[in-house]
Amino acid sequence: MAARALVLLGCGWIARRHAAAARRLGIPLLAASRDLARARAFAREFGAADAFGAYEDAVRDPRAAGAIVCTPHDRHLRDALTALEAGLHVLVEKPIAPRLAEVDRMVGVADAAGRILMVAENFRFMPAFRHVHRLIASGRLGELRELHLVARGYRRPGGWRLDVGASGGGVLIDAGIHHVHNLRWWGGEPRRVFALAPPRTVALGGEDAVDLLAELPGGVVGFLSNSLGARGLPRVQWSTVTGTAGTSLADNRGRWVLLRGERGTRLSLFFRDTRGHLALLRAFDEAMRTGRAPEADGAAGRRDLAVVLAAYRSLAERRPVDVEC
Repeated sequence: MAARALVLLGCGWIARRHAAAARRLGIPLLAASRDLARARAFAREFGAADAFGAYEDAVRDPRAAGAIVCTPHDRHLRDALTALEAGLHVLVEKPIAPRLAEVDRMVGVADAAGRILMVAENFRFMPAFRHVHRLIASGRLGELRELHLVARGYRRPGGWRLDVGASGGGVLIDAGIHHVHNLRWWGGEPRRVFALAPPRTVALGGEDAVDLLAELPGGVVGFLSNSLGARGLPRVQWSTVTGTAGTSLADNRGRWVLLRGERGTRLSLFFRDTRGHLALLRAFDEAMRTGRAPEADGAAGRRDLAVVLAAYRSLAERRPVDVEC
């Protein structure tokens, strides 16, 4: 086997997404879990070349070129450093870490080692969302005015997400950070945010719902509503970007984008890799081979986290808060 295998650190739900993408792309895998039996079962299911019961052993396997960190948020720094110190490139699940100081350390170690550090922000690679970005960049929407990103429904998480120490917060730092990334990508870097959370109805380490208002460059207004506690609602998820010449409406599951504006109405449908996992892993593989920085690098992950942490400060202080650069 060529020495370009990826080590999966953690064999939970999101690791299954990465493993399925790697199998489709023909990228060899090594599976690692602190539970060796779980790693072996995972390796059998996804055709991984080997299984390990210790992350330290897995990252030092001579077949490994990179690692995908799929562990709880509070473990991201130590697991990424374990891989970087073994000479591997690292793809770390979002959020890159729960604290900015941890991100800075991770980025510093990766830079010093000359290794790729990338965030597994699959929203960046979803064809529908890349289409929205092209509409904005091409001027089809005119000058931007408003961005509304809504992802609401009802779900009861479990496991480590019930522990705020492990998760670093609630819905915003976990799933909502995807939408924070799109808010930045499409509208520019938020300067100030104001966040409110309704009374909690779902057990979670932090908030189960959040409404976030963001001041974007040029007076553009951004609004994000993310909830796991909206009982009685289907999983309604959509994003609109409105400009002076039109509006795009995107299905947050990546299946379609509707454009309405001065030049009429157009519906674009997407059928392949709608969640972007194949394109994400392909981009990481290319970055490892070429040494070129990927789109969703450590700096981008830091900026996403800075917005989330400003929102959490706003929740605590009940006032608008400037986003740390």
